[in-house]
Amino acid sequence: MSGFAADRASGSGEVALAFLRELERWAATDTSTSAPALRDALLARLRAAQAAQPNLALIHQLAARALDVADSGVVRGDTPAALRDALAGSCAAERADLAVAQAAVARTAAALLDRRGGWIATLSASGAVREALVHAHQSGCEPRALVAEGRPGLEGRSLAASLAAAGMPVWLVVDAALPLLLSQVTAVWLGADAVTEHGVLNKVGSYAAALAAREHSVPVHALAMRRKFLPAATAALRIAEMPPAEVWAEPAPGVRPRNVYFEVVPMELLRGIVVEDGVLGSTEAATVARERPLPTELAGA
Repeated sequence: MSGFAADRASGSGEVALAFLRELERWAATDTSTSAPALRDALLARLRAAQAAQPNLALIHQLAARALDVADSGVVRGDTPAALRDALAGSCAAERADLAVAQAAVARTAAALLDRRGGWIATLSASGAVREALVHAHQSGCEPRALVAEGRPGLEGRSLAASLAAAGMPVWLVVDAALPLLLSQVTAVWLGADAVTEHGVLNKVGSYAAALAAREHSVPVHALAMRRKFLPAATAALRIAEMPPAEVWAEPAPGVRPRNVYFEVVPMELLRGIVVEDGVLGSTEAATVARERPLPTELAGA
């Protein structure tokens, strides 16, 4: 699980795909002698995956789906081989569903643009935002991108390069400069690692950008497929600090670096959550989040 667990630079969708690939490999090499034993081994594997990426709602929800497949196999009396095949088939189906959902979110977001050539601001490297901007560009909306680099990993640089390669004008700025420049943009699009009734969990810097956007009367939308919604009380969904050496490898005596990657942007700072089939306001988004709890065995992983 090392590659999946260590990925702090990719968007949540790409990390989810890596999780599915590793789950497929695990199922192919599992040696359980009964379906219940396989189910127990799978549960341990899924909990480890959740602990590796606790801020990613997609991982939690995909884990819940895998456990449901295993439970159904146990009830049916599947052989271990049949259950392994069922898990592999589920991973393939999930991969296809994620692609369809992300494309739908991109179309919905692009439809929000009411004029050509506007600057869209974002930060870090959201796959949903990238796909939405590319879709808007290919549709003739001619968006321009203002991207904050996403310290300390600087993954925003890869997003900027990808958008430029697609033919879009792109500005790249340090994170602290983004609020200053928001007066020049028409919209802020944020990615989302998770959506709860309290707000959107995303890369640190998102809160400051949303506050600045409010001061400049610039609408802020978060782009998130419905699979990213979870109740806020989900214990397994949490923000973990990252290695302090990423901030300062050899700090001065008495200095303790804090490496906080993620934060919650309150719902009241968002114009809405862009999902596959529309834009959810805060009340509707909160309802959707509360309706998507994890199974008890995974909720507190």
